[in-house]
Amino acid sequence: MKLINIKGDTYYIKGGTNTGVIRLDNNNCLIIDPGRYGIKQRKMIELLKENNMVIKYIINTHEHGDHYEGSSNLKKLNNNIQILSSSEAKIFIDNPNKFADYTVGGKANKFLKFKESSEESHETKVDDIIEEGKIVLNNRKFEIIKLSGHTEGSIGILTDDKILFVGDLFVGSQMLKKFDLLLLYDVKEYLNSVNKIKDIDFEYMVLGHDKEIYSKIDSQGIINNHISAVNNYVNQVKDLLKSPITIDN
Repeated sequence: MKLINIKGDTYYIKGGTNTGVIRLDNNNCLIIDPGRYGIKQRKMIELLKENNMVIKYIINTHEHGDHYEGSSNLKKLNNNIQILSSSEAKIFIDNPNKFADYTVGGKANKFLKFKESSEESHETKVDDIIEEGKIVLNNRKFEIIKLSGHTEGSIGILTDDKILFVGDLFVGSQMLKKFDLLLLYDVKEYLNSVNKIKDIDFEYMVLGHDKEIYSKIDSQGIINNHISAVNNYVNQVKDLLKSPITIDN
């Protein structure tokens, strides 16, 4: 595990889910998306300690467990940590059993439910809600950007070093080639969010699941490829609906 500097006080830790790290002052830091519950969080704390940093805040970009689950582990190790998310994400982070219900569009069976009374539930409670707009944490300025579409509660975080963390708004190029049918909650909102990135003043963009970070210039290709992938399936549906068709067909 390595702490990789992107620019200024903004870093990230590569992993199955990339974790953002922003130094707030001489001792404290904010992290973005701590990943799955597991040994990663203990290693993360040791790594940050070696770099004279203690976690003060966690921001979760959205309500999927592979991004927020480790928050509860970090909170167990340091109860002073404040966990932050959007109001929409908080609903499912605080109530993980509801996630299975909303995924299947009704009450999920026990096999899809988290184990409520075991350690596997990794209960996480969001301490504070953050809204779209500018916020200040320990005198460091951040901009929270609503990026609905992948999930209803998805947000992006822009640091004052002009580094943009976008969670799962985009996937890496290789992943998009293999799996171009994206996991989307709302197609219209997703396309609006993708187009919103074009107007944001950033220097580098960090994705939730990719080995690379991307410059503002490189991001244009990513944006176009994701729009094309979505429109490809939208157009297929439109073509099918040109003539009457039954659900069975």
